[in-house]
Amino acid sequence: MLNFLYKYFLRKILFLLNPETAHKVVESFLYLIPNKLFNIFFKYNFSKDTSTVIFGNNVPSPVGIAAGLDKDYKSTPKYLSLGFGFSVVGTTMINPRKGNPKPRLIREKSKGELVNALSFPSDGSYKILNRLKNYPSPRERIIISVSGTSEEEIIENLLLFQDFCFAVEINISSPNTTDLKKFVNHNSIRSILKKSRKVTNLPIFIKLPRLLEIEYYDELIKATQEFDQVGVVLCNTLPVTDSRLSVGNGGRSGKSLFDSTLSILKYVRKSFPEITILCSGGISSPDQAKMLLESGANALQIYTALIYEGPGIIKEINDSLSY
Repeated sequence: MLNFLYKYFLRKILFLLNPETAHKVVESFLYLIPNKLFNIFFKYNFSKDTSTVIFGNNVPSPVGIAAGLDKDYKSTPKYLSLGFGFSVVGTTMINPRKGNPKPRLIREKSKGELVNALSFPSDGSYKILNRLKNYPSPRERIIISVSGTSEEEIIENLLLFQDFCFAVEINISSPNTTDLKKFVNHNSIRSILKKSRKVTNLPIFIKLPRLLEIEYYDELIKATQEFDQVGVVLCNTLPVTDSRLSVGNGGRSGKSLFDSTLSILKYVRKSFPEITILCSGGISSPDQAKMLLESGANALQIYTALIYEGPGIIKEINDSLSY
């Protein structure tokens, strides 16, 4: 019923708006509607069959919300009620950011894809922290995605949120934020993790870029394996050049990324049998979710599929995993 309403009514209306306006409309609705009222109509009842352990932490489903959908912690409680096992809030930096100039988000409806050059527009870490304090979600279902223009900012950000999440995702790979490219190497990843482990034992995920040369993952991931409770997110969006964006380039997400995600996962899982892997990119059906989990992903993150398929996609995936 929910999927029918979205695909044949709500989506048509939302797609008349520009993508960012549509996002804000949905986000505002989810933020303002009381949780109890929302749960009466939309709360998903999880099966024990979908329960998943991530670094010793139990989540009710292996499918979570990817970073970028709820940048400022306004809609996470509702997404968790709909059936997502966890939510990755952010990516956030310490100070508020406007991001890149508009236009910076494009729908490609015929492909079921998005191209974005957002560059972390956000209320900033302190406002997000206040929302987490005032409207807490279960800590065991929250990952905070943090970043920064320096290693010191990343560590400061991590420390701010460590009491409100079961893990932190360190995003060093957004193709829309040029300051991050300096971190995509063995030495920088090792340095960030070494500094992180001096101040916290919280599980950490390094969000890696979508690389054309797959062998380069060996070098990056070896740096993570020197430390306990460190995993990876495979992968960020696909860097593209696009003249429709104000800055001329961005990151592609959506259906066409799935084959790349699957190939990268299989390569990394073969090379690093013990590493904890969260997969993101191109997941738009229950069969694809199953394929990634059977190929070695510990859990999954989706974003673009929610825009095109609607909130019923998570019920479909969860139900398929229950059999």
